[in-house]
Amino acid sequence: MSRHLAPLPLLLFCLFALVLLTLPAVTGCSRSDGPVTSMPTFSLASAQDGRTIHSRDFAGKTLVVTFFATWCPPCRQEVPTLIALQNKYGDGDFSVLGISVDQGDTRTVRNFMNELGINYPVVMSDADTPRNFGDVFGIPTTFLIDRNGEIIQRFDGYVDIRILERELQSIL
Repeated sequence: MSRHLAPLPLLLFCLFALVLLTLPAVTGCSRSDGPVTSMPTFSLASAQDGRTIHSRDFAGKTLVVTFFATWCPPCRQEVPTLIALQNKYGDGDFSVLGISVDQGDTRTVRNFMNELGINYPVVMSDADTPRNFGDVFGIPTTFLIDRNGEIIQRFDGYVDIRILERELQSIL
């Protein structure tokens, strides 16, 4: 009979550990001081030409900001969606902005952009940018930001174009 009871403590321990590991995600807790509600200020190097791009360059625009890496399959999968949005809405009042978390020089990112035909600005993240956006841990992570600079929606992971476009149209 004691052989049948031995798995119970192990099972309870595993359940307890699972609850502790998932509690922050379920409750929305993170290591930041609180939810980030507006786009943080930044000055980051353009992956295209190295010039500095500032957050203020996007003042008054609706933005889709996406954190990505060239080696990330879901990020690559999302690029056609972002290109389509830039083509459809990319006038003076809207822009997609890619923030690459790739390490090293920009050559890999430029090659990725050329290969996929990326038509929107891409900047290179620094160490602070993911934290300033509210602790970006996984990629892709995409933000929908209104023309007042307020973060309207955060998408962790791949986001389907139908969902992203529906949310975007609600604030354009």
